[in-house]
Amino acid sequence: MNNMAAPNYPPDSPDETSSGRAAAPREPSFSPPVRERVFEKVLTWTRWLLTALTVVYCVGFLVILYLLEYQAEEFTFLSTAMYLPPWGWLVPLVPLAFFSLLIYARLLIFQVACIPVMIFGFMDLRWHGWPPPSKASFRIVTNNIGQSHKTSYKAFAEQQRADLIALQDAGMRGPEIAREYPDRYVVGKDQFVLISKFPVKAAGALPMPDPEDPRQKVAAWFEVEAHGGQSIIVFVVHMPTPRDQLNAMKGLGAVSVLLGKEGGHGADIRKQNESFFKTQQELASQMVSYARQAKVPFIVCGDFNIPTHGKIYRTYRDNWIEAFNERGQGVGATFPGDAHLPAWLRLDNIYCSKTGLRPIHAEVEEERVSQHRCMAATFIVVCLPSTVMTVGSA
Repeated sequence: MNNMAAPNYPPDSPDETSSGRAAAPREPSFSPPVRERVFEKVLTWTRWLLTALTVVYCVGFLVILYLLEYQAEEFTFLSTAMYLPPWGWLVPLVPLAFFSLLIYARLLIFQVACIPVMIFGFMDLRWHGWPPPSKASFRIVTNNIGQSHKTSYKAFAEQQRADLIALQDAGMRGPEIAREYPDRYVVGKDQFVLISKFPVKAAGALPMPDPEDPRQKVAAWFEVEAHGGQSIIVFVVHMPTPRDQLNAMKGLGAVSVLLGKEGGHGADIRKQNESFFKTQQELASQMVSYARQAKVPFIVCGDFNIPTHGKIYRTYRDNWIEAFNERGQGVGATFPGDAHLPAWLRLDNIYCSKTGLRPIHAEVEEERVSQHRCMAATFIVVCLPSTVMTVGSA
């Protein structure tokens, strides 16, 4: 008789079970040291924090640039920020990029992407070629000579071989300038002086008084007879300065605007700021309206006191052709030329009509220690209308 009972001896291998299957290996009974676990948690949370800060910065950066470009005059802080160095918006990238490089390098891709957006998008870096001038071309230089720190625009104008030199804030210096240029036509109207190689057929100040000094006008016009007897109108402008509004926002002024109650000092600053940019917009619209009355090609140049951002600037650019935008090199900054930092604002500009003229060159003076630096532009006549101007009675 066969004995079918289970063997009562232990298995040869301790891993064998009564069913004949191997037992699963045991898990280790130890865990990582506490210090390593804490380090991993800190690293994870730091990466999350850097990611969140990068997202907040990048989104905020794009929103601010958009508002500065299209809505700046609507907000006191943004209208002030228009005049600040644009590269200041990149300063937060320095600590962000430093810690990201050490902890989470992939974030650098998004952070570094903000730099070309600023330089090529907001600062509008340009790099155009300059074709040689032709017989039908002429060159104009513009400069606000009010705070030149005893320096002169003449060297740059001579270097450019300017056919026309449009000066603002010249006061009563017309006769003095005429003596300096005995071989040219020199005509002064109000605070403006035009020095011309071409005959000046007519001139006048536009009925646009400066709000700060109603006795002074903010624009004048000059009709010159250029190559081939072609009449061209040169409008020279000097729009009101935002100096008082910017000074009011210094120090505690900005705090008052942010935290001040209605009816207090902060409210006064906001109202003055709103009034200033409203006036600037009205003057810009008037200038566009007067330029439309010219039945011949025209140039509008001078100190616009508005950066190349915001609604007011777009009023000009939408109606005229901006020479530097079409044919400039670099960022075209003309102000402030007397600061310790490189100039960062293009307050001085040159435009032309959309018909009759075409810019082929635009250039900004470099290095001279003057609050406003010169801008030069070269235009070519592309059509010869036979009608005459009609703004002489304005």
